Amino acid sequence: MLRHLLVGLLAARAARALGEPQVLDFPVADEDHAGQALFAAPRSSAVLVASSPASYALPLLLSSNEDPAVHIAAATFARDVYKVTGVHPHIFNDTLPADVKKAWVVGTVASDVIAQVGGSVKDDLKRKWESYDVRVVDRPLKGLDEGIVVTGSDRRGTVYALYTLSEQMGVSPWYYWSDVPITKHEIVAFRKGATLAHGEPTVKFRGLFINDEHPAMWGWAQKTFHRELWEPAFQADFYEHWFELLLRLKANYHWPAMYISAFRTDGLDVSRGLPAKPTAGPNLVLADRMGIISGSSHHEPMERNKPEWDWFGQGDWDWTNREFLEKFWTYGAQRAKDKDVLYTVGMRGDGDMPLTGASIELVENITAVQLDILRETYGDKYDDVPKMWAMYKEVAEYFVDGLKIPDDVTVLFADDNFGNIMSVLPPEREHKGGAGIYYHIDYVGYPRAYKWINTINLAKTWQQMDIARAFKTDEIWIVNVGSLKPLEMPAEHFLTLAYDFEQWGGPETAVERFLHSWASRDYGADVAGEVADIMGRYSIYASRRKPELINSTMWSLINYEEADRILEDWEALTARAKKVYDALPQQTRPAFYQNVYMLCQMQTNINKLYIEVGKSNHFAYQARTAANTHARLALEAFENDWNLTATFHTLLDGKWEHMLDQTHINWETHLEPDGDALPPVSYVNPNQPVRVGIPVPERTIPHEVSTRVSVENSYGAWPGLTLWNCNGEGKCPDPTLWRMDPYGAPTRWINIGAGGPREVKWEIKTDQSWLSVSRAHGRLKRDASADARVYVSVDWASVPDGFDELAHVDVKAQDGANVTVSIPVYKPAGPPEGWHGIVEGDQYVVADAADFSSRRDTAEHALREVKGYGRHRSGLAQFPVDTANYTAGAGPSVSYDFWTHGLVDAAHAPDVTITLQIGPTLNYVLGKQLGLAVQLDDLDVAKIHPIPTERLGPQYEKPGAPGLYIGAVPNDWPEIVRNDVRNVTLGVPAAHFAEPGEHTLTVYGMTAGLVLERIWVDLGGIQARGYSYLGPPASVRV
Repeated sequence: MLRHLLVGLLAARAARALGEPQVLDFPVADEDHAGQALFAAPRSSAVLVASSPASYALPLLLSSNEDPAVHIAAATFARDVYKVTGVHPHIFNDTLPADVKKAWVVGTVASDVIAQVGGSVKDDLKRKWESYDVRVVDRPLKGLDEGIVVTGSDRRGTVYALYTLSEQMGVSPWYYWSDVPITKHEIVAFRKGATLAHGEPTVKFRGLFINDEHPAMWGWAQKTFHRELWEPAFQADFYEHWFELLLRLKANYHWPAMYISAFRTDGLDVSRGLPAKPTAGPNLVLADRMGIISGSSHHEPMERNKPEWDWFGQGDWDWTNREFLEKFWTYGAQRAKDKDVLYTVGMRGDGDMPLTGASIELVENITAVQLDILRETYGDKYDDVPKMWAMYKEVAEYFVDGLKIPDDVTVLFADDNFGNIMSVLPPEREHKGGAGIYYHIDYVGYPRAYKWINTINLAKTWQQMDIARAFKTDEIWIVNVGSLKPLEMPAEHFLTLAYDFEQWGGPETAVERFLHSWASRDYGADVAGEVADIMGRYSIYASRRKPELINSTMWSLINYEEADRILEDWEALTARAKKVYDALPQQTRPAFYQNVYMLCQMQTNINKLYIEVGKSNHFAYQARTAANTHARLALEAFENDWNLTATFHTLLDGKWEHMLDQTHINWETHLEPDGDALPPVSYVNPNQPVRVGIPVPERTIPHEVSTRVSVENSYGAWPGLTLWNCNGEGKCPDPTLWRMDPYGAPTRWINIGAGGPREVKWEIKTDQSWLSVSRAHGRLKRDASADARVYVSVDWASVPDGFDELAHVDVKAQDGANVTVSIPVYKPAGPPEGWHGIVEGDQYVVADAADFSSRRDTAEHALREVKGYGRHRSGLAQFPVDTANYTAGAGPSVSYDFWTHGLVDAAHAPDVTITLQIGPTLNYVLGKQLGLAVQLDDLDVAKIHPIPTERLGPQYEKPGAPGLYIGAVPNDWPEIVRNDVRNVTLGVPAAHFAEPGEHTLTVYGMTAGLVLERIWVDLGGIQARGYSYLGPPASVRV
């Protein structure tokens, strides 16, 4: 039969686990379907795992006294084999039937079955944390010819091994939560000689925090699990899915939902109060059985959820109520005593607020009492009980001011709620309990909550967690994921870093490798490159500004065509996602829609909504009837937002209904509005012509016109006498465009639009043969449907060298609304032939950090590119991350060669400003300031410590309301997290740029942690133009 069997190692698609070496193959049998025969041959190169043609699946052998978590995972793995191949393997305890000669042998190093397997593997794994080894072993047990031995150092190590094998077979961790289809294979085989192994994870405790789950996940769970209104939404049937996901993602720790949930009692009958004997509820029991370590959030100490206090507490939540609090906490400890838990200690105020009457001494005393309760509860096992104290918000300030953390308690530092780590374990401070990070990809609080959609920059996550790892702040990493959807991808990214940081490589490749691996696993290798690039760009675009912080004036309508470019970028990304979506197999589309296509659609639409609102109001100010068109487009986008939400909620017969219930449009404070509302738009009366007003600037302009002329870099419209048309002294000249030169933007624009009831013909002429317009004539319609944007460009080859004069564009309208637009045109000599660098254009020089001309490394450090970081493309940061602090000018450096054309009257001109745009990093080492240095040409080196040391203090949004405490953040924090960038500006005397010539700007690293994104050299062009969110585009490089 072997001669009739054709077997090839051809996988239907890449199905490898993220970051793991592939050990499973998917041979293809010929039409005889003799599936098992080849693998029975003595020289077979693989062990058959399952074959649907042969109706065979390799059985599993476990010890009957193995940990329940391993038994549960083995049963799940067997179901996975069935889902992939259609054949369900048998599971045996302790012994195999006599006719079984091959099997999976599964267990921890302590199991009776694994103890019988020879070799050194189990000895190597002993006393390791969550490690595993999987390999083919000849005659592993008496009676077995061959076995695939799955050995775990402990229960979770064994579980991870099984779920990694499932993932390699084609069962994504997201098969339930994101509907990633399970890849079918007729035959699955394990390569002989291959080893699937993993040592101890990078971070010991790795988890997700369900938080801010109302209304989305709460509403979904109520519907999905058929809860009555009064019933807890999150019970064991929910958590079974949740814990399985965590384990498949190699997590081991969780903080449960806590808005209106009591994880430890939900599912118990507490209608008459809590059981007199502390009794773990079904959720906690399930977590322990499945192998998940339970914890509680930063303000819920001693295994008691906030709602438990609301329902069963007595008195005030402060230390004046000490007697009851001690009883309350003792109950929590006794209830959790026999379960796998990590205790939260410390005390914050009720409802995630500062504690009344708090001081460092008080919270230290409270924590000491809590530890005494644990000592009494656990006795001689106390030292084995993990404990952590979260340095969150005001508690972080206590730490900075000298709070003492007990040696056996892990210090859980936090980010600033916007992904910037506030503290790491001080390198000079040994702490037995270690330290960790509480991170956010969802947040409710000041200055703005964000809980609707994925807005996470993956490169920033990598860079910040690299800092934590470098400073041994790696005992606990836990991330707030809100309602999880649609944050699946950044949640997995965080956990992959926590599990094995090194596997993704350095800053140049880490994010791209993750995205490619993620996309290949869930959507297929053939689209992985395109999907990875789409989501890499999405990561940059979405993190520039949280949607909850966007408003109708965010993107400039008059400078750099910013608003239009923002929308074009999103529309292009959505079009690419749609193309992938349309080409995918039908069964893969729902998963891709949820994690890629829908995100692009939603982001495109909400940006369109605000831009259309902005245009409506802007054009109304200019008396253009286009205001009405854009008001209608804004309303269409507002309605489309609901249509997109409804599409998501009806997907797969409504499986995820309520998961996008979160309000997200037109926020005004840090907390969400009760409902989405269309921001105010403007309508103009299309029957009313424009009445220019008095004084009429020219007698030749009629009293009434229906034509509006507006130009780039001005809010005004002509003919007209608005504030932006006039100089404040009664003079209202025709508009002047910004100066054009060969190295700046290739065009300027002029809008010609309807401003009244008449249909008007117009034409444009220029006074120079080398000055061109994209359109020379047209006819306006009252509904603005024929409005035109006319681009002005220059044929620079035909412009005389050294030309520095005004050119003109004459707009003549049939209704007499004639406007002459002046355009300064300047053709400088430019750099000499053969010179390479960045050239001033539009009176500025802008360079992405990665576009340096040269670099110099030291023996220990280099400035390396963090690809995907920031608001544009990438950033540069000093690596490796450590405590090095160079003298200004001595560290690793990059240099930028640029050419300027000289400044007229430089002696009287204001300073030229150099702006370094850096990421919103914080001073994360206690008592130390991050720094870099800058040198222009041969001027003195300037040392820069960009992060203020003055603290922010409480913030007030509502008169009479208590202050909002953020923690030990700098006083510029609200602005830098809103904008996701920090601008550092230096002044240079204009005389330094008086003559045309070459300059070199050198940036030196001093410390790790700062990420340089862009450099601006403003020779007048940026400041004079005024506001734009992202600033000017990058300059020309020759």
